[in-house]
Amino acid sequence: MLHDRPSPSPRTRAAFTIIELVVVMGVIGILALLTTIGARRLTSGSRLAAATNAVTSALGNARAAAIKDSEVTGVVFRPVWNPLRPNIPQRVEIITIRSTGERAAFGATSIGLRMAERFRPVQGIPATVLPEGVKVAGPMYDPPGNFGSIPAELVYSTQIELPLAAACGESIEFNRVIAVLFGPNGEFLTRAPSSSIDEQKCYVDWNDNGGLANPPADPQDVQLGACASGLFEQFWLQDHPDDECNLMFVPFLSVYDDKAAREIKGTNWGVDANVLTELTGPSGYIAQFGDRITFNRFSGLPERKVR
Repeated sequence: MLHDRPSPSPRTRAAFTIIELVVVMGVIGILALLTTIGARRLTSGSRLAAATNAVTSALGNARAAAIKDSEVTGVVFRPVWNPLRPNIPQRVEIITIRSTGERAAFGATSIGLRMAERFRPVQGIPATVLPEGVKVAGPMYDPPGNFGSIPAELVYSTQIELPLAAACGESIEFNRVIAVLFGPNGEFLTRAPSSSIDEQKCYVDWNDNGGLANPPADPQDVQLGACASGLFEQFWLQDHPDDECNLMFVPFLSVYDDKAAREIKGTNWGVDANVLTELTGPSGYIAQFGDRITFNRFSGLPERKVR
């Protein structure tokens, strides 16, 4: 008599081991990290490209306005931050300016007076706001800095980080109000046409407080911040959103991602030498990763230099 043999039970599949799970989780983590880094680089690159295009466009529009109106026309890169709303990040505005033709004496030398020329924003040309974290730099020709063996033309100046300046928590030595100037026929200028062989400074009267009346109605407001010490710093270094500092007309520009530079900084930028090394010097972030904009010496047209 034949007896039915029980069929063999199917072989059960063993579960994942802890080691396998750890390996899989590690691979997923690495892929997620690479994806995040790639996305951040793409976002940062897109933000910088958009900013460079915006700067180039604003420069071209200012030059066109100078030719159209036959007036010397400039562009200022102004940091904007509201201390009453600290959660809103600082931005840089591109503002078109023109001289009022008004000048005031602020001193004298053996060859003549030192003059300050008053500029105002051009009515009807709206400001262009750059993406968050993007700033504009230029060579620090005037006034020259004390950078040891590094020539001043190899050092960049840029817009100050105003939230930190409010508490005097960061170096303001490398911060200037950077500007570009075009003549009535569109030519590129590095100083106001009425400049003498001696000193002539230019500033923007942001609060438009009456111009150069007689007596002067506070024509240049520079005593707003608390970080500058002495007249030189008050007139050149910006430590308040509404400072009417002297303009520094630069021969070329560099648009750079200041936010990205701060994410990788390794030193305290309250120390001048650290800022020079990591950000503004010839081996700093601006020189390595900034988008250079130059100007044709004959036509004055802005030209983006591809790295």
